Amino acid sequence: MRIGRRGILGMGLFSLLTSFWKPGAARARTFGDVTGFRQHIMTILKDRHLAENIAADSADSAKFRMTVHGEESTVDVTNAFAYINANPEENASELIDRFVRSITYDHNKPVGEGDIVAVLRPRDYIESMGAKVLEEPLGADLVILYMADEPDAMRPLSSKDVPGSDLPGVRKAALNNIGKWLPKVVANNELGVGTLYYVEGNTMLSTSLILLDDFWKSVAGRFPGDVLIALPRKDQLFLFDDGNAALRAGIRRLIDATFEDNFNLLSRQLYARRGGKIVAVTD
Repeated sequence: MRIGRRGILGMGLFSLLTSFWKPGAARARTFGDVTGFRQHIMTILKDRHLAENIAADSADSAKFRMTVHGEESTVDVTNAFAYINANPEENASELIDRFVRSITYDHNKPVGEGDIVAVLRPRDYIESMGAKVLEEPLGADLVILYMADEPDAMRPLSSKDVPGSDLPGVRKAALNNIGKWLPKVVANNELGVGTLYYVEGNTMLSTSLILLDDFWKSVAGRFPGDVLIALPRKDQLFLFDDGNAALRAGIRRLIDATFEDNFNLLSRQLYARRGGKIVAVTD
């Protein structure tokens, strides 16, 4: 939704943030419920003979189990369901095909150095994965997770995926690859009180921008000092001036409103970059 400058000036912070953040709330739904969407995906997999041992999870209406390329996995359709319903103007069939390709990709294929990227995830997300992955702490509860940027999805990397490479080498490759996307960074200043940043063409790298020194140099004119950072979703990065304590309540409401949408969620925590370090804001 485009918000005119006059409209921004006439709105309270909370109404401004929630209106900006939830543009699709009134749109028609493409699928009635997540259970039906899950069944639709399972049917496609069966009909196209893309997976075996496909079985719905009786404890979670958004999940099912399957075997692909000899490996068992659990699929969660929550994000795909929410995105398709929130974007009825996009071709649902193409979005579904992309999702199916992402969950049936052969993850045993070799990973090239040019495919390595880094994303941000909370520590509890890493612990819930139950597998040994390449990661390192960033600050607060945030972890840098190294992934392969594949055509239709990203997948976490383990040491076996990058034989002969140590963590510093993986980090260097990841940051170099993310840096190539800097010309595609979009800055949306319609909020007035802050700026939304995202990477056009690869939005899942949007939060990764805070790992790049060159990104911070590029925004120094807008944010010359410490900044507040909101990462409610995996595909968007919000920055605000750190000096306005009254602003924090509005930002937290933005985060809460985002979590109500239950789509592509990352963290409820409010962060700050102070002295070049990422910290949690607890007040």
